[in-house]
Amino acid sequence: MSWRADSNSEVRLFRDMTSPMGGAPKTSLGFADDPMAEEGVDAPEGGSPEETVCVHRPEGKQEDVPASMIGEFTVGKQAALSSNEVHQFTQINDKLVRSLGARLSLFLRTDLALEQASLEVVNLAKYASEFPGDRHMILFKLQPFEAIGALDIAKPLALTIADRMLGGKGFAVNPDREMREVETAMMDQIGQIALREWANFWKFDEPLRTTLLGHESDPSHIPSAGEDEDFYHICIDAEIGDCMDHQMQMLLPVHGLEPLLHHLAHQTQTVGDDEDEENWHKARQEWNTAYDQVNLPLVAQWTDIKILARKLLELKKGDIIHLDRDRLNQVEVQLAGQTKYIGSLGNLKQKTAVQINKRFRH
Repeated sequence: MSWRADSNSEVRLFRDMTSPMGGAPKTSLGFADDPMAEEGVDAPEGGSPEETVCVHRPEGKQEDVPASMIGEFTVGKQAALSSNEVHQFTQINDKLVRSLGARLSLFLRTDLALEQASLEVVNLAKYASEFPGDRHMILFKLQPFEAIGALDIAKPLALTIADRMLGGKGFAVNPDREMREVETAMMDQIGQIALREWANFWKFDEPLRTTLLGHESDPSHIPSAGEDEDFYHICIDAEIGDCMDHQMQMLLPVHGLEPLLHHLAHQTQTVGDDEDEENWHKARQEWNTAYDQVNLPLVAQWTDIKILARKLLELKKGDIIHLDRDRLNQVEVQLAGQTKYIGSLGNLKQKTAVQINKRFRH
């Protein structure tokens, strides 16, 4: 059941009934258990008195413990993307790589099989340790994200493809010799086709564009925001002629691709929401009219409102709890303890009312 406004009535929503709540800056406290606080454990002997640190025990009592008992912990970096977004990115790249193989096969007029082997997050130091030696990497910039990545084609694979482009049969050649200038130019052309195909595959608000920036032989010298910057490492198995067991690597900066992957997740969620809405309307058509007159209790409330523990103890009748203005449009309407709708607080015909804005998505 839902509330519907009378077309002849005016619904007035509350606006300026609250003011932003100020407060002191947030602070964080560290907690530690003192293994020496147990009975029968003596403090370290000798030397000057050790500096102590005041800690709060889980039961609420304060206690001074030796500074040496306070352990240091390093919290890992927060993932830039959720596991669901990374999973979607992996699945789409898998389809994209196969499509890219077909596109390059037409261009080379011979079969070039490409298959995504793995997709993981690495930093440049780890990549350099896994793929040592003198590399031939094509640097590129992905617009409009200003993200700089690298396309790394194994030298035996690059020389075989270049041989095919120059009129050869596309058989494996000596991988120990240096790549000539003409072969480098051939690889730049393959890189342009591959990157253009990759960029055109994504449906972003603004068309993606790739620009070649040059070449690099040492992965640690790829332009990045810092040594700790992470990259998506897309490993692609490639086969052409008798050249097998070689790979193409694609490095894409994690933070540079955030807008693209968030957009992808939003599109997927929107499609799913539309399907849920359609199924919900179908379910309504199968409603049993015998339940039309059954009264169901609805609860409209705000959740996740925080207050300092000290102020909570001081609350008394007549005190006012300040709310953010945005809270007026975040009223949760619950049925049987489950949030079903999100609404706005207001009044109708001199009665307090909640206007339903949308269905709640779990």
